[in-house]
Amino acid sequence: EDLKFQLPQSTSRWKKKLYSFLLNRLKLPDILLMAIFSLSLKAWILVILWFILAHVANKWDLGPIYILGTGFCTIFLNLGRQQPDDVKYPLASKLQFLSAYSIFNEDFRELPGTLNADAIDRDIRTGQL
Repeated sequence: EDLKFQLPQSTSRWKKKLYSFLLNRLKLPDILLMAIFSLSLKAWILVILWFILAHVANKWDLGPIYILGTGFCTIFLNLGRQQPDDVKYPLASKLQFLSAYSIFNEDFRELPGTLNADAIDRDIRTGQL
């Protein structure tokens, strides 16, 4: 009984009625009810809109492009924004960020712990490998 999905007491009346209908009339399992009620109304509108637009894109033979565009939009929308006082690498100053690719760094400086041919050669010559 403790593991059953229950709505919080502060839930709106229409959500309680919908929950009652889905649970009692349609006999949906708790895991599905949890998935349904965990998304906000805005998220559900976006999901339904995505499926409608997917159907339109499929009719115009643009389905693969729609899927790829959705993937790119998801990536770009989740990149976030970098604040000026964010420091990604503790060894870098606040004005300079080190790239994982040394050709983009000042004086081609590498990140600490980077494994390259020079490090392997140095380890072999000193007998550490």
